Amino acid sequence: MNLAQLGLTLAGSLLCAGCIGALAVLLTWRERAASAPERWQRLVTVVLPGSVVLLGLMLWTLLHVMLLWAPGAGGSVAAR
Repeated sequence: MNLAQLGLTLAGSLLCAGCIGALAVLLTWRERAASAPERWQRLVTVVLPGSVVLLGLMLWTLLHVMLLWAPGAGGSVAAR
């Protein structure tokens, strides 16, 4: 365990928390539309694509944090 692993894990955790917050903002923004057709339009044009991007970023981050803590990965982080 070294400082680089801890720092990258903390950064990944903050990024995931930010993605969850952004998803909450997107869903709240969709629900505040005035009418049902406007909610549907917001869902299709903004919320679904934004959610795909945010969830993909979260999965990518979690994968790399898990790979960071895999056995034998400590030397590769220190070398970079």
